[in-house]
Parts: sequence; C-alpha cells; structure tokens
Amino acid sequence: MKFLSIVLTLIAAANISRAVLLTNSISVDAFVRANAPTANYGAAGSLTVSGSTATNGVGTVNGIADSFIRFNTASLATSLNSLFGPNNWVINGVSLRVVETGAPNNNIFTRGKGAFEIRWISNDSWTEGTGMPNAPTTDGVTYNDEPPLLTNTVNLGVFTNAAANSTDLFSLALPAVFTSDVSAGGDVSLYLTAIDSGIGFTFNSQNFTTANQRPVLVISAVPPPGAATITLSGADIIISGMNGTAGETNIVLSSTNAFAPLNQWTPIATNVPGSSGLFSITNNVGPSPQQFFILQTK
Repeated sequence: MKFLSIVLTLIAAANISRAVLLTNSISVDAFVRANAPTANYGAAGSLTVSGSTATNGVGTVNGIADSFIRFNTASLATSLNSLFGPNNWVINGVSLRVVETGAPNNNIFTRGKGAFEIRWISNDSWTEGTGMPNAPTTDGVTYNDEPPLLTNTVNLGVFTNAAANSTDLFSLALPAVFTSDVSAGGDVSLYLTAIDSGIGFTFNSQNFTTANQRPVLVISAVPPPGAATITLSGADIIISGMNGTAGETNIVLSSTNAFAPLNQWTPIATNVPGSSGLFSITNNVGPSPQQFFILQTK
C-alpha cells in the first residue's frame, strides 16, 4: 500500500473574508534640509521632498530636503491576529497615502513635479524633534544624521508626485525584510528622497490639524494559502486550495525525506490563482512509497 504524507499550510480561519484592508496611522515624522544640516523640523504641519534645483513660490532655490516617517504597527498586528488567528496571516499589499499641497504658502517648501524614492530603513532610533519651519530646533533628526541612519535601507519604489492639491497613493514593493517588519508589530521607518533635481513635493504630516488628512499606511492582509482538499485519483494527487493571491505563483515541492533542507526539495508543479484565490494542482505521485509535499508561494 502506498502512503502519501502531506506537509501543507492549513487554513485556521476559513470563515474570514479572503482579504482584509486596514489603515495604520503615522506615529512620528520630520523633514531635514541640506541647507540647514543641523536643524530639525519635526513639529511642522507638512513634510517635504525637494531636489537640489527646486524653487519655492518666489523662485528661490532651497536645496535638498528629505523626509522621515515612522509607523507603529502594534495595533495592526493585534487586529489581524484577532481576525485570522495568531500569525495566521500574510501581508500582500502596502501603500503609503498622503495628502499633497501643490502650492505651499511657506517659502521653505519648494514646488515642482518629479520622481522620488521611498526606502524602508532598518534604523528606528531617530527622534522626531520639535522644530518648526520658521523656528527650527536641534532636538531631533537632522540632515547630518542621515549617513548612520541610512546604512541599511531597501528601495520600495520610485514614484512621481502630482504637484497639485491631491490625495496620493503610492503602492510599495514588498521585499521580505519590509513585510516582516510591518508584520512584527513594532516601529517601521520610511525615508523619502528626491531623484529628480526639480521636484518640490510637500504633503501633510502627523502634526496637521485634520487627522484624516495625515499620512497612513494602507495594508492588505490575507490568510496564508492552504489546502482545502487533498485527493488521490489513480496515480495522481490533486491539491485544491484557497486564499491564493491572484497572479502569484504557487509551487508544490516534493521530497521523500521530510527533514531534507528546503533547497533539496524538487519543484513538481505550479499554478497561478485567479481573482477568487482558488487554485488546483495535479501531479503524478510516482513509484516512491512515501512522498512529502510543501506548498510554496512566490
């Protein structure tokens, strides 16, 4: 008699909707300026990303400005653990939503459309500070602090601002180090810096008076893909699953040794779920008296 051993992620919260969309409010933020490298601007009502040649409303070049943003995802993780079960969920989408001001009335802020970069940074030790545009301080992060803060960063994408009064939504890349940080329920820091020299991108900060116009992370999470049914049909094993992400490749790996390192497991089948998240993979089990399978997403 042939025995088949299956190693697959099972669904612990199948009665929950396949995807949940949550927002996570900003915790602290600040912008820094190359032309005032020891000054902090952590209590301003706006943040800014400025290129080296960008000008303000009266045509003055103000130099490079970068912004730091930090979110704390503890409440997010608690909510997802409550919905899906402890750690029985994965992040499948993260966007940064900000409210942009096209023509800021303070001349410290520049104007102009252009490309900028958003990076995840591993260092969360920077301090917001209490500096204002017209009254900077030295009690928080400054431009001179950038080198040690940026020793470990990951690019989350290049984007273009609207250069108008608008709500902007930037869909971020999902490298594992970033999604792991978001899922951990602690601090998550982002760094925004200019690519085009003429960009002058100003948007509301966490100090802006209207709470619903402050920056937020928009986060989508789903239960991990898992097997709904596993059946044998002659010499074939049929694995039908649910909670797959549309367009994301599912791979079945096989081994006769359940304790073999993952890089020694053999890919035997792939499938790409549709919009429903359902998927099915059929594969011949072969002559081995015992096989183990892992469902892997890519």
